[in-house]
Amino acid sequence: MKFLSLPTLCNMAGTALDFSPEFETDDSSQNSEKDYDGDHKKLRRREKNRIAAQKSRQKQTQKADSLHQEYEQLERENASLKKEIQGLRDELKHWKQVVQQHEPHCSMLSVNGTAFVGKQHVNVTDFLAEDWQKAEVMMY
Repeated sequence: MKFLSLPTLCNMAGTALDFSPEFETDDSSQNSEKDYDGDHKKLRRREKNRIAAQKSRQKQTQKADSLHQEYEQLERENASLKKEIQGLRDELKHWKQVVQQHEPHCSMLSVNGTAFVGKQHVNVTDFLAEDWQKAEVMMY
């Protein structure tokens, strides 16, 4: 059996450490730190992106909900206005019938026993008291 000298053993041990995958040199530890920093940055970026996407989806959902509520409110308002229109049409029909029933008996529509040709505008203010304009102003 051959024994090696101590300086030879130290040199061999140093060489073995340099090539052993278990042991890292200063150069590889810097690369490892860079890899760790890069992976850490990548993870942080992914997390930020995930949170941003979640916020975006939440905002989109809120906007859709808001639009849906506005749509429902406008539908209710539209239905109410349609009812009001129908009510006004019914009232107009009623008043037209009242006028038609009144026309044969109206003394305002005939002069000297002859009916006016066509419908002429009657100025209502001719039949009001002289101070009607002042009274109307006071009402508003």
